[in-house]
Amino acid sequence: MANIADLLSQSADLRPEHVAVKVDESELSYAALDRAAARVAGLLRAKGVQPGDRVRIMLPNVAHFSVCYYGALRVGAAIVPMNPLLKEREVAFYLGDSEARVLLAWHQFADAAHAGAERAGVECVLVEPGEFEALLQRCQPADEVIVRQPEDTAVILYTSGTTGKPKGAELTHQNILRNVEVTVDLFGLDERAVTLGALPFFHAFGQTCALNATVSVGGTLTLIPRFEAGKALAILERDTVTVFEGVPTMYAAMLHHDAADTANTSALEVCVSGGAAMPVEIMRAFEAKFGCEILEGYGLSETSPVASFNRRGRERKPGSIGLPVDGGHSGLLKIGS
Repeated sequence: MANIADLLSQSADLRPEHVAVKVDESELSYAALDRAAARVAGLLRAKGVQPGDRVRIMLPNVAHFSVCYYGALRVGAAIVPMNPLLKEREVAFYLGDSEARVLLAWHQFADAAHAGAERAGVECVLVEPGEFEALLQRCQPADEVIVRQPEDTAVILYTSGTTGKPKGAELTHQNILRNVEVTVDLFGLDERAVTLGALPFFHAFGQTCALNATVSVGGTLTLIPRFEAGKALAILERDTVTVFEGVPTMYAAMLHHDAADTANTSALEVCVSGGAAMPVEIMRAFEAKFGCEILEGYGLSETSPVASFNRRGRERKPGSIGLPVDGGHSGLLKIGS
């Protein structure tokens, strides 16, 4: 397997009726997600997107993100995820610099998306529930997943350095697939996994460790488009979430929320923290209140992202990021302009 889109196709074959993605009461099975991704691939193909072309995705954590993500990969394109809160000037820069062919943008951010795409000379397709599905129904699905080479670019993540404009880190299919394998092993994921998708999928942490890792084992992603501590606690209880991945500010907000004393989080099996150093006092207080263990790690966009991590069932040192992961980022990293 070389194309990341095969993660979805394989899980759809094995667990077609299992819930892949849900947002509150709205659910999408693996079979439905795979069919929708095939139609997105057909839409992009009809717009002239060829293997190796870049497709920008400007969506929050909604079910449509996974549909567009796997659909673009399915047709052989490289994904360039974008923060949906970017302004017109930023949208134009990212589109132009990545040489994107098409922008798939959430309807609530239409003004900046359309204006930025026009400045960059890129076609913008709005993703609006109902209308987008109607558009896809008029498209011939692309049933086959385009074969890609391990060293082919799969995702370009823009990361800001200390000087100059953001630069695109080109992650290959092998980079991400290997990091997904590492994540599944470190977190102990299997088909029973119910992952709270609170980390933005346009970042490497949420995209690899939540979206791709959960889909790879045929688990369920329950999404929260915009993080709010009370809502997160409610979802943990309602959906019997087994995996929570967050940044320290999320843990602190949940710990200090009024619902923290009454929320039932007994299903939690693994909590993961990254993105910033976890204050030891927050870690200890959260673990004491919710009866779980937080495993801290370190990563960055260029390593797909996990580079170092504490291990489950082994002694850990609070404030430490653990040990280097097996295989690192699998090499093949390319830095764009």
